[in-house]
Amino acid sequence: MVPLVEARALDRTLDYAVPEHLAGEVGPGSLVACPLGPRRWVLGVVLSLGPPTHEGRLVPLAGVVAAPAVPQRLLDLALWVSRYYVAPMADCLRLVLPPRAEGALRRDRDGGWVLRAPPAQAGRLVASDPAEGGTPRQRAVAAALAAGGGTMPAADLCRAAGTTLETLRRMAAAGLVTLEREAQERSGLDWFGTLGPAPAPRPGPSLTGAQADAVGAIRGLLERGEGSLLLHGVTGSGKTEVYLAAIADARARGRSSLVLVPEIALTPQMLGRLRDRLGEGVAVWHSALAPAERTAEDRRVREGRADVVLGARSAVFAPLENLGLVIVDEEHEASYKQDGPPRYDARQVAWRRARAEGAVVVYGSATPRPESWAALPRRTLPGRVDDVPLPPVEVVDMRTQPPGPISRPLAQALEDGAARGQKAIVLLNRRGFARVLLCRACGWIASCPACDVSLVLYRPPERLACHHCGAESPAPVLCPACRSAELSRQGSGTEGLGASLERLLPGVRLVRLDAASAAARGSLPRLLEDFARPGAAVLYGTQMVAKGHDLPDVAVAGVVDADSALQRPDFRAEERAFSLIVQLAGRAGRRGEPARVIVQAYEPAARAVRLGAAHDVERFLGEEIARRRERGFPPFSHLVRGVVEGEDASAVHRAAVALADDLRAAAAEVDVLGPALLHRLRGRHRRALLARAARAADAAVPLRALVDARGADLRRAGVRAVIDVDPQET
Repeated sequence: MVPLVEARALDRTLDYAVPEHLAGEVGPGSLVACPLGPRRWVLGVVLSLGPPTHEGRLVPLAGVVAAPAVPQRLLDLALWVSRYYVAPMADCLRLVLPPRAEGALRRDRDGGWVLRAPPAQAGRLVASDPAEGGTPRQRAVAAALAAGGGTMPAADLCRAAGTTLETLRRMAAAGLVTLEREAQERSGLDWFGTLGPAPAPRPGPSLTGAQADAVGAIRGLLERGEGSLLLHGVTGSGKTEVYLAAIADARARGRSSLVLVPEIALTPQMLGRLRDRLGEGVAVWHSALAPAERTAEDRRVREGRADVVLGARSAVFAPLENLGLVIVDEEHEASYKQDGPPRYDARQVAWRRARAEGAVVVYGSATPRPESWAALPRRTLPGRVDDVPLPPVEVVDMRTQPPGPISRPLAQALEDGAARGQKAIVLLNRRGFARVLLCRACGWIASCPACDVSLVLYRPPERLACHHCGAESPAPVLCPACRSAELSRQGSGTEGLGASLERLLPGVRLVRLDAASAAARGSLPRLLEDFARPGAAVLYGTQMVAKGHDLPDVAVAGVVDADSALQRPDFRAEERAFSLIVQLAGRAGRRGEPARVIVQAYEPAARAVRLGAAHDVERFLGEEIARRRERGFPPFSHLVRGVVEGEDASAVHRAAVALADDLRAAAAEVDVLGPALLHRLRGRHRRALLARAARAADAAVPLRALVDARGADLRRAGVRAVIDVDPQET
């Protein structure tokens, strides 16, 4: 059994005795309360029953948790994740726990309360006059309620309004709101607003020859009960129709399906397509669901009321039975890799799960990863549906343009499109109003005191924020170094781009889509619906605007600073720049309307820009694979990254050098690069080593053993080491 301890992630099993009164209730996957050290009990997961692995008296279990057991197939998957990514078993087992399992040992703090605001009271609370409109906190509660449709779970409302349940109770006592127990089961579909019952399933359109060939290939794999396939199709070629036909075929065989998308932003549109074609039986699964919603979806899946699960990265662990098909859409996206522990890649986990459960996995993308292109059999959808041509792409050399985020050609295209009532999408993959605040008099740059990075300027009100540690402070009026007023804002982010668009297109509806604007619950569907309303509109933001949206009437697409990604010291930099250009260009002209795509770059001759503008995926991937073969990078090797960090720079340096030297000595077949100096993050100095090997385990296992062996020394030095297998950032 593995105890799941909050303070430390255990990486070994412990033996416990099963009392007689629990003998019939405990089995592999059971969640139990187990004493551990001074703790009366912690949550544990039973891995197996059998004789003890050591001599001596065993401590008896304290009880069984009233929660569904973890199925054996998910136990096995979690343990595989632990082995492959050399992550603690406790961390990995948490991935497959039923929702609220860890809270089952203690009382639910919000108690399932739901808050309802009578419309008249809500209107009074948000009145502009503070004397009439209640306290600022009450107005914040009412505004959040109004945004949520008048009814919200208390836990969600407390987060949205920055308040507490006690405040809500006082408001209820004053008659301002109604606080009551939730009477009906919630659903993950509530996250999308009021959807209503799913329509009766309807047949899909006639497939093109290429689509039919792809569906036939997937059907053959389903009949065989195993296999992987790469579905490569230009944007607008109908990959989703292939997915839907394959899912319907799997359902007809009595098999369930899992559909993964890289971002929560893509779930609303895909959910609509799935419900329209398949009717009921579709569940959603992602991290933005409230606990009650995720519990309800978990129950629907376990009870067999949903045989299709749609979700982001964590959905790969959904408890589907009789899994037959796994779809990994937009498989090129790095967001499938988990940033924090355990650092798993959902694309790799999907392959492992499909292989273990006799299922088929289909990876789809218009711009596949070189790893997938080289390794997988593929089917290609070479053209858009109805032979709609891909839009031509114009590359603008920004060295010839006046200062500002919008070039003359893009400005003209946006103005012409707005005059015709058309829609446009503009991508700038940077948040904030300005990237840098500097003093023209002395050269001072606003930098984070805890991280070696410049602060990003936001407004209104003007404030400086660090995108790494989250620190914020008011923007100075005078230079802190020389007291000069000559402070300059350099480099636009999405907020600055929005200000430029307001000046360029007065009266045109502007919709910003980035991490900040999409953070509020339910905001993503509303933002996309707002953009889709009739009339001229511009959707602008970070890479979220380029990820798989099928939006009508987009006549203009623009990429600002298309080559900025090339400046990153990462062997995947060209791949990412190329992908962004091709993906954003594919959002325009999808219904056959004339469209313009304008790519702004300071290096217009760069390979990623030139081939991206030509939509030449095959040539780019062919050249990229040849380049990686020559340099020994994936898919011709596996990478394992070790990051050593701590507050003492010299201790970090010594520990990193020692680990790198020890790894070279312990694994002669592993190529060890570094350690290299990384920028300071959250007050901690960092150094990274990069190990390259034929198999991930060849580098990961000895590095893990070295870190564990040096554990006591590292802790005494105030240093820790983090291991990332198959990293997406190098």
